[in-house]
Amino acid sequence: MKLWGKDYTRQQLEALTGDLRQIADIELQTRSEGTEAGTRQAWIRTGAGLDFPVHLDKGMDLGHATFRGLPLTWHSPSGPAHPHRAELEGAGWLRGFSGGLLSLCGLTNAGPPSRDTATGETIGLHGRIGASQARRVSVESRWEGDEWKLVLKGTMEEAALFRHRLTLERTLEVIPGVPGFRMNDRIRNFGGEPAPLMLLYHCNFGWPLLSPEARLISPATKVLARDTAAQSGLEHWSEFGPPVAGWKEQVFFHQLPESQKVTATLENRPLGIAIDLSFNSGECPLLTQWKQTGYGDYVLGIEPGNCLPIGQEAAAKAGNLPWLAPGETKEVHLEFLVRTL
Repeated sequence: MKLWGKDYTRQQLEALTGDLRQIADIELQTRSEGTEAGTRQAWIRTGAGLDFPVHLDKGMDLGHATFRGLPLTWHSPSGPAHPHRAELEGAGWLRGFSGGLLSLCGLTNAGPPSRDTATGETIGLHGRIGASQARRVSVESRWEGDEWKLVLKGTMEEAALFRHRLTLERTLEVIPGVPGFRMNDRIRNFGGEPAPLMLLYHCNFGWPLLSPEARLISPATKVLARDTAAQSGLEHWSEFGPPVAGWKEQVFFHQLPESQKVTATLENRPLGIAIDLSFNSGECPLLTQWKQTGYGDYVLGIEPGNCLPIGQEAAAKAGNLPWLAPGETKEVHLEFLVRTL
């Protein structure tokens, strides 16, 4: 395997270190202060400058990421609050939205508060999965020949009596020495009735990676504006100005080529950094861009998904609501990679 520009065998690394954890590690921790007190996290060090936490009690969302000490992501004012503080009705999701590298929206609603088309109950903004606590959490360090891998796994459920029954198994795989990782989500309907399945992978990038010098490079074949506010900025969807007080969010929908691996990139050439988000458009056929360059809310959302974030009712009326049959499984694969320019 390669570390800092040089190839090493397992035996060589074991000779050079007292414990391989001095190179890279996944460490299970518990936070002790503030609104996140008592929450579990897995701290990931890639051994290549990319470090970030996985919030085990918030749907295994990915937290504030840094590369060689430089912040890559936006951190919301609420922080990774304990799920017991979650407000799941209406727009209460915003009070628990911590930003970070990834906040998954779903599993049965993505977008504004809606009504479940099957059960009739109301569902808040972006659904409930972000308040789910992982179980069967495991960390594995394994060698495949002379390639070393670190693996984190956990399982969440979105299920209730007389309601939908969905389980999400998440696996993160890190190759030490590579400033990135692979993520695999496996969602299964273990109930007896079909269940709506709305997935939005809400990736949140912030200053200094996001700045007036940054540019978004999209794999889109066409970019559409969600509404009037976005239409006014459609010509400049890939560009970002300084923070503006009172900024009204702009949301763009990126049409993707069918069933192939695609990559969206946020690059900042003066800073010398780019981050690639890669996924399969057969699994996530839609890409939403959230451009929010407000005062204190200076963030870019790059959001692959299997739906537009318009809420379950609106998706059903448009005939675009994805469903998962009883016993059916859907898998989503994402890759993150930080590059120097």
